[in-house]
Amino acid sequence: MRNLTQLVISLPLLVAPLAIMGSGPLKAAAQNVGPIGAVKLLAQSRTADAKCHHLSSQEHTELNDYVAKAEIAAASMTSAIQAQSARRTGNKLGKGMACGNTSEDLVRATLDAARRAMAAARAQKKTRKISNRQQQQVAVRNQADVQAIPASRSTSLTRYRRVTEAYYLERRCQHLSRPKAVRFWKKVVSSHHAVLKKYSSSQVSKAKSGAERAARNWGRCGSRTARIVQAGYRG
Repeated sequence: MRNLTQLVISLPLLVAPLAIMGSGPLKAAAQNVGPIGAVKLLAQSRTADAKCHHLSSQEHTELNDYVAKAEIAAASMTSAIQAQSARRTGNKLGKGMACGNTSEDLVRATLDAARRAMAAARAQKKTRKISNRQQQQVAVRNQADVQAIPASRSTSLTRYRRVTEAYYLERRCQHLSRPKAVRFWKKVVSSHHAVLKKYSSSQVSKAKSGAERAARNWGRCGSRTARIVQAGYRG
């Protein structure tokens, strides 16, 4: 459906040059805007070609397919009644066109615009799929890294508070390199999941809040806070 939406949104824009270069029926057809205008334009071109035979049989079938797809998309964006009315109006306009250069220009420009709109929609869909796949792969790697940290060392609530305090201190003072800071974050996440399995949520929340307060109370960042961060990172 996203491809079809792209078709009815893009088509009027792609044939807009006809409104500048053309006159009469050509200019009027190209000035159609919006999903309903796209259905009307496609139907007009399809009907004009059925009358004048500007396209090959294969091309006409392709154009006819675009009409059906555009009507479905326009119906979802407006209403079925409006989409059907636009198709009927387009058919009437196409029947009323005289065969010649004007009708051929309209038919071929509309087919070309529909092709480009669909190609752009498919390219966007492919890009989104690649992006989503990459994001999923990154998420899996991050989860694997978190799970790789031994849970048995993370189940002490006292240790959890100490490590979390050091992590909040690191966030404030930034003593670690970025890769190490990310690794530290993963360690804290692993520890958090571990203590939640062993202690109540209220106990874990209390320990976490205490760690945040303690990190704020350390005062100015310096060699002392750096040692605490390094101990938490290594611990």
